[in-house]
Amino acid sequence: MKVQNVKTQKLVLGGFLALLVISSFIYMPIYADSHEDEDEDGIDDEYEDENERQVEIEVSDYEAKIESSYETNGEFENEFDVTIKTSSEGLEFELEFEEENDTVEIEIEFEILFTEIVEYRDLVVDGLYIASDDETIQVLKLDEFKPIVYTVEIINNETVHVFNVETVDEVFSATLYASGKFANINDVIVAPTQVKVDVGIHNFNYTEEDSVLALKVKLESEKEVDYEEDDETEDELQNRSDDEYEIDINLGDYSGFFSWIETAMIDGVLQEVKATPLDIGDEETKLYLNYPRGNEIIHDPKVGMADLLSKLGSTNMVFIAIAALLTIPGLALLIRKKNRK
Repeated sequence: MKVQNVKTQKLVLGGFLALLVISSFIYMPIYADSHEDEDEDGIDDEYEDENERQVEIEVSDYEAKIESSYETNGEFENEFDVTIKTSSEGLEFELEFEEENDTVEIEIEFEILFTEIVEYRDLVVDGLYIASDDETIQVLKLDEFKPIVYTVEIINNETVHVFNVETVDEVFSATLYASGKFANINDVIVAPTQVKVDVGIHNFNYTEEDSVLALKVKLESEKEVDYEEDDETEDELQNRSDDEYEIDINLGDYSGFFSWIETAMIDGVLQEVKATPLDIGDEETKLYLNYPRGNEIIHDPKVGMADLLSKLGSTNMVFIAIAALLTIPGLALLIRKKNRK
């Protein structure tokens, strides 16, 4: 009888261990079956092919439009557009998303604007610009820009669309990158559902010796959207990035985002970037990205759509899930039979 119980216990323990292993695979991000990465961008080639998008570009002096569409079996599935505009209001990114149905409708639309650089004295010494708590020294409006410069480049074996934006005084710049496939750009993996932005602040004319800078970011939408702060981005969950923070812009079943890496290169040294909590007001919704003092500040935000990439990425996921469902009742039946003997 003791031997019988030992065997049963071993069977139960073995079954639970098997389920534990299976469960770990179910929740583990799996990109594809091939495990090949010929373009050496860190993403499995089969997973890249599953998520490849068609990209079309329209450019004029002060406006550029990126149209990114996804098709399966030759049929249109969805499209998102990112329009880049420079004006007296600042540098603007307008994102629109459409999905194929009987009447194609814009499911989500929002805008991100970089409007001004604030020089301030951090009186509270918390690394955050709060106008009511800190001393505002000067505000540099981002209102005069040179024409947009557009190029197509091969970066780490991928075709990348590059847009260079710069203010007339050359203090503020932004370089934007978009691709139809995953691309490794400056050691940052950029998905085809995103636009990477390299923000630069160059030789700012500080007027105080102990002041620092903050970049004002405004968020706008004509529709009622829900804003949500998230310290774990989609890229982090899929092991494509780390140390990111984002604002999710949610409308119905869809979500756009504005994210940034929580460090910036300040005079060649990586330093922490702090962001004020999102301020949702009657007149505007805004936050400030706060940078340590430096002559050359380079930071990496991103804007894009979430949850558009292939969910499974591998047929193994289906087989694993089926195996788990079959294993549970089968294991229970074996235990019952052993206990009856």
